[in-house]
This record gives sequence, C-alpha cells and structure tokens, in this order.
Amino acid sequence: MRKNRTVYSLAVGGFLTLLTAGLLFLVAQDSIASEVDQVLVLIAGMTTIAALTAFQQSVENSTASSFVHISFNELNVSRILSEGPKATDSSPVDREGRAEPWDLSLGQLVGSDNSLALAKLRMELERELRHIAYNHQTDISSRPLGVTGIARELVSREILPPTWLGALKEITSVCNHAVHGTEVPDNIAASVVRVGSQLLEQLRSVRNNGGTS
Repeated sequence: MRKNRTVYSLAVGGFLTLLTAGLLFLVAQDSIASEVDQVLVLIAGMTTIAALTAFQQSVENSTASSFVHISFNELNVSRILSEGPKATDSSPVDREGRAEPWDLSLGQLVGSDNSLALAKLRMELERELRHIAYNHQTDISSRPLGVTGIARELVSREILPPTWLGALKEITSVCNHAVHGTEVPDNIAASVVRVGSQLLEQLRSVRNNGGTS
C-alpha cells in the first residue's frame, strides 16, 4: 500500500514537471503576447511547487517504511501458548471454526497477500475474544475495546490465562503494522500466522468448553 502511494506520487511529480517544462517553452516563444506570458509564468510557478510537493511525498513514503523494523519471536510465543490450556479434539466445532470451501485460508494468503492474511488473522482473533466474552456474560459493548483490551478484560476475570495476553500482543503488533501499510516479510508473516492459528484453536476450545480449566 505504501509502495503504491510512492509510485503514484512519483508519477504525479513527473507529469507536473513535464507540464512545467512545456509552459516555460511556450513562454520562451516570441509570438505569445506579454499578458499571456505572465499567466503562463504564474501557472508554471504553481506546477513547479506542486511537482516538488509530490516528489517530497514520494520520498517520505519510501523512507518511512524503511525505518520500520518488524521482528517476531515465534519460538517464544509458541512456548507461551503451549504452557496454557490445550485445544481439545472432542469439542464441537461450529461454522466459525471452519473455512468455507471458497474462502482462502490464512496459510494460502501468506506470500501472496501478507497484509490481507494478517488483517484476517486479527479479525478472527477479535471475533473469538468477543464470542468468549459474550458466553461469559462479560459486557464489552459500552467500551471501545480492541483485541488486547478485550483479552485484558477476560484475563482480569480469570477466563483466559495471563500468559496469553503477552502472546496476543506480539501477534497483533505485527498484524497492526500490516493493516497500516507496512510491508511484512513472508517469513515473519508465516510465523505470525502459524502461532496465531495455534492461539485461535485454543480460543475456540475455551469458547466451546466454557472455560480454560
């Protein structure tokens, strides 16, 4: 997304630069009246400023992403999740826990559209957390809580283990970067999706069983 904005700004800047050059060429022609020359010079000044602004935006867009360093410790997060309650195979799995035949899974999206994969992962995590809160009569409708806010509320009520909160923060941190336009490398996106899917299964187990014990 940020790359597309950079290309667009460069294209606009290039067009305005050519337009400015054309206007100045017309001004240099002796056949044009002085009044027209003045108007063309004024327009050329405006297009010059606009071109410089477009080039500046392209530089800002290209450099902004290079300063964002994304790291993710898959082993640490996976270890944290493995210490919590395990997902049970005997739990009934409803339609929300299954991918429809026509729907792309998180794993299928990784590598082809990492931003979409991580955005979808964050949405599914939030949906499961809200479902768990509803099943435990935890009212979160009156407060604008995000993923970590809902998880923190569930941990405070001892519905979820405290260790999951740190794991969830690490997962959603990378997801948030992707949602806001940062390009996430394939290896990091794959790591986040793997442990995120592990957490999703454990959340579904909590939701279906009605608790973590």
